[in-house]
Amino acid sequence: MLETLLTAFTSYIGTTSDYFVVLLLLFAQFRTRQQRQALIWGAYIGNALLVVAAVVIALLLKRVPEPWLLGLLGLVPIAMGLQKFFSSEDESDEVAEKLAQMNQRSVFVTVIGLTAGTCGADNLALYIPYFTLANFVYLPAILAIFVLVLTVVIFLAKKFTDFAPVHRFMTRYGDRVQLVIYLLLGSYVLFDAGTIQYLFSLL
Repeated sequence: MLETLLTAFTSYIGTTSDYFVVLLLLFAQFRTRQQRQALIWGAYIGNALLVVAAVVIALLLKRVPEPWLLGLLGLVPIAMGLQKFFSSEDESDEVAEKLAQMNQRSVFVTVIGLTAGTCGADNLALYIPYFTLANFVYLPAILAIFVLVLTVVIFLAKKFTDFAPVHRFMTRYGDRVQLVIYLLLGSYVLFDAGTIQYLFSLL
């Protein structure tokens, strides 16, 4: 159980490291109490939708008869991490552009859309392989960890919105942190499902 929960914590940290920068931009844009309440609820709902989608897909994939085939899903976060690290695209620039064009009165819907649109592919790339191999007996504890980590990230983003050094650090090193976590989680999935062992046995 401890290994399952630790992996859940690591995988969610991997996705929220990038989401933290998005939240910094959102809190900088929305400063009234009402706007920030809508922002926070939007962040929770947006992330919840991604997790639910990953769980549903994982339940379908659990029907695959050979466990080592499921382990191939570990290649997805590895490829995603490498692609993001070497890509010249910046999610924070994309978010800033969308914020500049939107109607500020629809904060709740906007945050859900930005969460799914800018972070959806990355989150699902990590969540689906993880949930596919996870024991669903521990699902309540896993979800509790996700909520806890997200709550801490939201709180820190709110507090550090105007603290320039934090923003600079995440902008400069966030991709590297993400790359390491994506590679570790992808490798863990490949190993835990027996994919690496099976492929070596064929040699």
